Amino acid sequence: MPADAPTTLHRSAGIMCRVIRLDRRTVLRGGLLTGAALAGMGALGVSGCSTGPTEEQLTAERLVPLARAALADERNARALAATEPAYAGALAIVADQRADHARALREEITRLDRDVASTIDDTGEAGTSGSPAPPAPPSLVALRSSLEQSAGEARDVAISLTGYPAGLVGSVAASVRSMREVQLA
Repeated sequence: MPADAPTTLHRSAGIMCRVIRLDRRTVLRGGLLTGAALAGMGALGVSGCSTGPTEEQLTAERLVPLARAALADERNARALAATEPAYAGALAIVADQRADHARALREEITRLDRDVASTIDDTGEAGTSGSPAPPAPPSLVALRSSLEQSAGEARDVAISLTGYPAGLVGSVAASVRSMREVQLA
């Protein structure tokens, strides 16, 4: 408050009050100072925010195991098609659809968080010494079991998500369930 601001004394309800008359210039200057102080406090508040994972990162991380399962199911179906001629056509459909699922999941993970997307192909086996043991040849029973597990995991994840990711994962779950029940019956 400027020292030369005009003041008057008023008595209200037995209490003596001092009323200060401020000119427009004084009010505007005070408003600028208050605004600058609040902006400074806002900048401090933003810098003190948590740097934990974002909702997009968490969603992307939930989708990674589903993409890995789709890739594994695709590989197993293609390998099994050569040893199961009676199911070769059905296994080709399963492999193609699981490849489509892996692609759609990878695209959504990439949209949500590129760093998380780079972990899809990382299965944690880089630290093994020597040459890796060849994978066991897949069986029709093992593929059915894997598809059943993939469908269940996708269903559980879909229930926990919202928006487009929930719809995508729900569609994957339904598709995998029908592949297991119809194509490989």
